[in-house]
Amino acid sequence: MNGFTVLDDPAGTAVALDPAHARRHPRVAAPTGAPDDDAPLGHAEFRLASPDVGLVAHGVRERLDVPSWDGPTVAAAARDLLGRAASARWAGEPAPILVGTIPFDSARPAHLVVPAHQSWRPVGAGHGDQTGQTGQTGQTGQTGQTGQTGQADQADQTAPADQTDQTDRGEPGASGAGSPARVDGAPAAGPVRSAPTDPAGPTTLPGRDDVVFRAAVGRAVSQLEDGVAEKVVLARTLDVSAPAPLDRGAVRAAMRRANPDAYVFDVELPGDQGHLVGASPELLVSVRDGVLHSHPLAGSAPRSTDPAEDRATAQRLLTSEKDLREHAFVTDAIREVLRAYVAHEDDLDVPATPELVATSHLWHLGTPITARLKPGVSVLDVVYSLHPTPAVCGHPQAAARELIGSLEPFDRGFYTGLVGWADQAGNGEWAIVLRCGVVRGADVRLFAGAGVVVGSTPEGEHAETAVKFATLLSALGSVS
Repeated sequence: MNGFTVLDDPAGTAVALDPAHARRHPRVAAPTGAPDDDAPLGHAEFRLASPDVGLVAHGVRERLDVPSWDGPTVAAAARDLLGRAASARWAGEPAPILVGTIPFDSARPAHLVVPAHQSWRPVGAGHGDQTGQTGQTGQTGQTGQTGQTGQADQADQTAPADQTDQTDRGEPGASGAGSPARVDGAPAAGPVRSAPTDPAGPTTLPGRDDVVFRAAVGRAVSQLEDGVAEKVVLARTLDVSAPAPLDRGAVRAAMRRANPDAYVFDVELPGDQGHLVGASPELLVSVRDGVLHSHPLAGSAPRSTDPAEDRATAQRLLTSEKDLREHAFVTDAIREVLRAYVAHEDDLDVPATPELVATSHLWHLGTPITARLKPGVSVLDVVYSLHPTPAVCGHPQAAARELIGSLEPFDRGFYTGLVGWADQAGNGEWAIVLRCGVVRGADVRLFAGAGVVVGSTPEGEHAETAVKFATLLSALGSVS
């Protein structure tokens, strides 16, 4: 973090949500070519790179505005908006999509627009990440299942069908879908997603000891022991300042190098609030031709630079009663929601036990979930029914929300919300806004949270959030 100044956390400063649905741009001619992915794009810049495909969009053709931000209303309004945009598009212009971000409190206004320009590019070896990030190897074997060793998806399994760059990706041969990843030449314990190329990261994280967060965790554990709830996710912030405005493209590239299986995003927030930038390890949901994938994460442990200790940490996580209980809250909740969207019980597959997922700084417990949706169900129907899951809120949801409101001294805004896209056919992909911060020139506010259950300690959750800060802090340090 050379050159960065760590600021006291101004607890009263909130990242506001979309104000008054700002300026609309007039209709412009269809672009003659893809935008320069490393150049400033202007108003309403949106970048999202999954492990397989990158989306770059900018400009506002239409903005979604509804009287009530509930799932059915949003999904219906999105279909109508995209239908109107499709009927008015220029010849040869790609089918319109809806892009943006949904706040943690999904009852509040989301920032969702039909962009004036969009470009899809493959993310993979030989091509690089065309959203301003570098290439990677060892991509997913199934759409929406991050980090698995084996052959990558073709780009057209995540982008809308008529918008995908079909360029041959030239990736190395597969080791076999579902094969355990190997760490230091030995199989890691349990079924594992791919190991990081740089597990080290910073050994000393800047910033003061957050006594407010520690106290909040202590009070939360007392409330959980009294039966108020079973789990609550508490977050904290860290403010840092660079000597000069940050090169966000370089930050994205650094996050991609360290986290090749992440969902790397950079979204211009409305009202000159800055850019929401991060590398999320967690897919809430993707839908393609009626097939849904979800990959919830809950339960984590810090990586070690020592290979033997790293494997031992992973094995302990797989058998940790506390972490398995925390993970089960999430998978049980998702299973119950998805049952309403499938015709038969065997159309829904939720594995009984989680697997290990590796990021640059953490091991996670993850469960790859698949479902065949009923006809007519859109990705936004499911998104608004699932969000927020116990992975970012707690369980039961109402009690957890109340605890968050009483214990967190800041407004989460879009942190632990969602970032993604949807099309008129109901397809789309939405990741949870994690491992992120809001960048305003040289200033960055970072966010990190941890799941609190009976048995949690203030020290343990404080340490976990410090490690989660490291995903973005490491990227900031590498470009400062």
